[in-house]
Amino acid sequence: MLLTTLIILGSCDSITTNFETNLTTTILADVQLPEDVKSTLKDFNTYPFHASQTLDIKDNSTINDYIDRLKEINVKSITATFTGIPPGEKITELNVSIQSVALDLNLENLENGVVVELDVSHQLLNSISNELTDNHGITIDISGASTYAPMTLSTLMDFQVAVTARVLD
Repeated sequence: MLLTTLIILGSCDSITTNFETNLTTTILADVQLPEDVKSTLKDFNTYPFHASQTLDIKDNSTINDYIDRLKEINVKSITATFTGIPPGEKITELNVSIQSVALDLNLENLENGVVVELDVSHQLLNSISNELTDNHGITIDISGASTYAPMTLSTLMDFQVAVTARVLD
């Protein structure tokens, strides 16, 4: 009987074990207005801007180590930190969107160093999770208006994720 058990166990091609680990993935989108920017708005003291950044999970070395065995990425929350805004100035309006999952958030009156946990519904967090799991990336668009130009606005998007991957193939 012992010999039969050893033969059965020895004939298994692989044993798959799941584990879950919590990782922090950060994305940085830099928005810069050139010195000669002109306002297209009625208020000549407001300057529009737009930029895009792609979050590729393969850029995270921990996730990339398991990319071929990835089962699920679960986004728990998204935090944004805004820097590069001079004292006394502000970003009057800022829109964060991820078109592939229909995320569209508006923020107002941002000053330097502001940290905001984005108010994203559980349903949209699941959609982002599915997009990252299936396609390994998303594109984040940031647009809005500031009270000054030129400017260098850094928007650090910090995605808190739990990753599930197979340990063995």
